[in-house]
Amino acid sequence: MAARKGQNPLDQALRIAQASGQTHQVRLKSLLRLIVRTFGLSSAALFLPDLSRNALTQRFSTLLPLGQNSCLIPYGEGCAGRAAQSLAPDSSTRQLLQHYEPAADDEQGRLSLPILDGKRLVAVLSLGSAQERVSEEASRGASSLAPVFTLLLEALEGVRGVAAENEHKLKEISLLYRMSNTMLSTIKLNKLIHLTLTALTSGPTPFFDRAMLFLANERSGMLLGMLGVTRETSPTLTAPQGSGDDILSSRWDISEEEMAAQRESTFCRMVQGKRLELNRAKNIAAQAVLEKKLVYLPAEASTGGTKLHPERGLAVAASPLIAHGKAVGAVLVDNTLTKAPITQEDLRFLQLFTNQAGMAIENSILYQKIEDANLQLSEAQEHLLQKERLAAIGEMAAGIAHELKGPLVSIGGFAGRLAKKLPQESKEWGHADLIVREVLRLEGILSEILLFSKKATICYSRCSIADIVKDSLAVVTPPLEEKQISVSTKIPRQKLVLLGDGQQLKQVFINILLNALDAMDNGGSLIIQVSASELEGKEAVCVKIADTGGGIPLESLNSIFTPFYTTKESGTGLGLPIANRIITNHGGKIQINNTPGQGVEFRVILPTHC
Repeated sequence: MAARKGQNPLDQALRIAQASGQTHQVRLKSLLRLIVRTFGLSSAALFLPDLSRNALTQRFSTLLPLGQNSCLIPYGEGCAGRAAQSLAPDSSTRQLLQHYEPAADDEQGRLSLPILDGKRLVAVLSLGSAQERVSEEASRGASSLAPVFTLLLEALEGVRGVAAENEHKLKEISLLYRMSNTMLSTIKLNKLIHLTLTALTSGPTPFFDRAMLFLANERSGMLLGMLGVTRETSPTLTAPQGSGDDILSSRWDISEEEMAAQRESTFCRMVQGKRLELNRAKNIAAQAVLEKKLVYLPAEASTGGTKLHPERGLAVAASPLIAHGKAVGAVLVDNTLTKAPITQEDLRFLQLFTNQAGMAIENSILYQKIEDANLQLSEAQEHLLQKERLAAIGEMAAGIAHELKGPLVSIGGFAGRLAKKLPQESKEWGHADLIVREVLRLEGILSEILLFSKKATICYSRCSIADIVKDSLAVVTPPLEEKQISVSTKIPRQKLVLLGDGQQLKQVFINILLNALDAMDNGGSLIIQVSASELEGKEAVCVKIADTGGGIPLESLNSIFTPFYTTKESGTGLGLPIANRIITNHGGKIQINNTPGQGVEFRVILPTHC
């Protein structure tokens, strides 16, 4: 009979081991029945050794009542005796069993497995099968339950102290089991870290007073503080709704509010501000990461004097978070609040715990990297699609503009001829003149559309950036003088030369200057400065154009390079997009320093070599 759906043998074995109100003998018998039921065996028996007699003297079997426990199987006799003597699995047939080894009527094969604690024999587990050989699945499955048998036998015999110690070990196994399921329930790094440290410091009898987690950054050679939790700030981890109070409930959970409260604590902020050098001589966290092993600093060796451990004589332990053979960080623990000692059992549990946490955290980091890469890929794909759409729109706009330009020329020409023949005082002349002016405006718009949509071809030549700026300024000088705008230029004496298309670059500065002109009222101020610069570590030139036109509204700042976006009644919204495309094609960039209410400064930075 298979295990119940949703449960595994270890889950059921732990539940049996924790059954309240049952004697240890009854629990052992129930575990044996579980093995028979789960793996389809004929029988299962457990034989206990008497070290002074070199014999197996107690037995628990699914075929015998609890009262028939006594037996005498010398080491080396029968299947169980041979396993006890060799401390290795032993296979046998029904005919070779010792007479104290009970067998079912249909039993053909027997497998005996020694249960060891280090090199010490704790018991021999015998499995009976209707087949000639016990299956590998049954062998592996039964072996996986050996720790549970060991703990119950220790509690039964008192081999390793009082029952409370064994209950503590059962609690450890249960906690590890639940933590394993918890780590599989979420892939979010932030939540995993909170759950990990909270499990170490939470509950009525927490393992440690404080827990800190540091992640390694190989580039900087530092350990970065991620989170710090104390038993005072640690909430009690809860099982999901409907799972009850059973320690083996599927997993723990922690709310966003509880995580936020942890992050806001003084201790957590102090940990998050710490950067520990990856130097084994300077801190035990770095030593644990570099040596990939748990490091314990006893109280008598602790000097204190740091923010993390201000007190002298405080025991500290650090355990590495290892995944795929690589240490990704470390968990640092102490008992600074209660001053309780850190026992060897605590250290053993910490190491087991962090081994699980390291793999989960590494998987979470890798998942986050995959998510980021997928997001970047999606954004790049959307960007390419947007470029394709814009290219199609550009081709269509160019075609329409080309088709419209011919009729407009004809309309403007005929309207101009008509205006020349009409007296200027007449109403008809005014209409004809309006047609001429509007045709000229539409021709200008179509010219900009054609300039923006056509494929850019750069004719490289050696250009003086100062001459390009002066020629551009000369084009807009008449309207600047008309609005009485003062112009201040600062151009260095040394000649700054770059490789580029002088005509296209001239168009860039004309467009920026015209924008500044439109933004300023009469009496404004325009400042132009040319200087040497750097762009991505290479030599470059920089042209700054600053105006006093009140700056760009914040809601419009992100859209000024978007085609056809304009805040002017007569604008086409193509001046700055054209300028930006020309500069981008030259390998440069346009930067904006905007001061709302005062003005804006455009910085055009161009590499001197293409």
